[in-house]
Amino acid sequence: MIGFLNPLLLVGLALAGLPPLLHLLGRRQPPTVEFPALRYLSAAEREHSRRLKLRNLLLMLLRIAVIALVVLAAARPVVRTRTGGSHPPTALVLIIDNSLSSGAVVGGRTVLDSLRRRALHVLERAAPDDRLWMIVADGIPERVTVNAARSRLEALTPWPVRLDLGDAVRVAAAALAEAGPPREIVVVSDLQSSAVTLGAPVAVPVLALAPPELPENASVDAVQPEPAVWTRSGEVVVEIGGDATQPRAVRLLLDGVESDRTVAHAESRVVLRGVLRRPGWTVGEVRLDPDELRADDARFVAVRVTGPVGVRVTGEVGRFVREGVGVLVEGGALVEGDEVRLSDGLAPGPVVVIPPADPALVGALNRALEGRGTAWRLGALADGEWTLDQEAWGAASVPVYRRFVLVGEGDVLATVAGEPWLVRDGDVTLLASRLEPAWTGLAASAAFLPFLEDLVSRVALRQGETVEATAGAPASIPIGATVLLLPGGPVPVSGGGSLSAPSEPGVYFTIGAAGDTVGAMVVNHDHRESRLAQADAGQVQAALGDGARVLSDAAFERELFGAARRAELTTLLLIAALLAALAELILATATARAVPP
Repeated sequence: MIGFLNPLLLVGLALAGLPPLLHLLGRRQPPTVEFPALRYLSAAEREHSRRLKLRNLLLMLLRIAVIALVVLAAARPVVRTRTGGSHPPTALVLIIDNSLSSGAVVGGRTVLDSLRRRALHVLERAAPDDRLWMIVADGIPERVTVNAARSRLEALTPWPVRLDLGDAVRVAAAALAEAGPPREIVVVSDLQSSAVTLGAPVAVPVLALAPPELPENASVDAVQPEPAVWTRSGEVVVEIGGDATQPRAVRLLLDGVESDRTVAHAESRVVLRGVLRRPGWTVGEVRLDPDELRADDARFVAVRVTGPVGVRVTGEVGRFVREGVGVLVEGGALVEGDEVRLSDGLAPGPVVVIPPADPALVGALNRALEGRGTAWRLGALADGEWTLDQEAWGAASVPVYRRFVLVGEGDVLATVAGEPWLVRDGDVTLLASRLEPAWTGLAASAAFLPFLEDLVSRVALRQGETVEATAGAPASIPIGATVLLLPGGPVPVSGGGSLSAPSEPGVYFTIGAAGDTVGAMVVNHDHRESRLAQADAGQVQAALGDGARVLSDAAFERELFGAARRAELTTLLLIAALLAALAELILATATARAVPP
């Protein structure tokens, strides 16, 4: 296939029409001979006319060829060659998408196998003086040689992480910022629509191979234990995602033993039940029957099991709190005892402090908090109408009508209008509102009893904090943690800080300064990797800029490395033009001598 580096110059081919035009204008009709004595010359005249026409036709064709060949040479035509071919030294970033979705099986082979084969073909085209970078699912550009890139590709496996292709391409463009042209970014991916994110247009040409077809899929998108802390039994709420048309079996395993099962369709929610009587942490796992993408068919969950906590209500905490605790004690979720106190003032040991009904007592409470070494204080009383900023204890948009402004530093467990509403420092937990209908709608809602149970069982006793994390992404560290237990050994951490979550899904426990388990980091896949719908060329250009193209194998082969495997025909065309001009000169000179005057 022939292409042109300067195609606009092809308009010069119109000049090839000049020789025929001049030829037509120069035609002369021979005079009519009336003398009978000259009739014997007619045959000679006709013979000479035929030779003259042939000469003029050849001269015209040669002149047309000279003009056409010169114009074509100026347009710099190139032709693809079957073997060999060279290209100027190129700075190229090769992006290989070995994220979770690349583990999908199509035709008995993983998608990554297909992507690897295509990426190796790109490396085969690379020249020794090309500058190469490689980006895999971690999104970090790495300068590599051709041999190093080939070795890494051979060893590459699907990772249970998400690759944001939009960010990866922009990172690749930044890596090429110091490199001179020619520059290219090559994307070898399944081109999930959810991974092609919007951002600043990329100035570097982006060549994306048309992705292989992906199968339909079902996935476990979310798992949430209800309540957060179990006493005897509980439920696990499961969200199923994907686009599979057939229902799938869903199972709940607790410590590796099946506890419950059901059947679910994609884009549905189911509830699985479990019974755990042994106190402590339990590792749970929700599994789907396997399909062509197995990495998203399971999701981990951490369940904290505790016996009923002893609670004692003191002071003027209000009728709703007293009656709510009574219901929980009667139902066996709590027991009467001195492990935790609910009070409108400070008490020994772990205590949940509810603001006093009389504002005149606030000063005394603040002095007591200061004497206890607690960092939080009750500030000014504010009236208005707000809602809790996050869904808490199954209650969405819980209204708050009256609250104290909480001043200080420490753990913020819930907020209203972006300001602290439920806070903790040490063994003191402080609320900004009394739990009465005049202060908050929570007191009269169905979420009130779960809130009270969780407040006593988990918040006040600090019986473990569960942090949800995505594999390989930044994650927060449970409060109070000093060590994170990983398969390779314990890692020192700082509670309340952050770190990159392990890339392997699972439950990772955290240890406190006293050597006890203070929380769990539950690491799972990013549910967006389960969305296998693919981006089209329009979406890719909208996200990355007009220089990004999705190409078929044949088109990609032509465009890769710019002029790779292309031979320029300019020199050959100029030589041909010179030969045609020489032939025209020889023919014109020779025939001119043969023509009698």
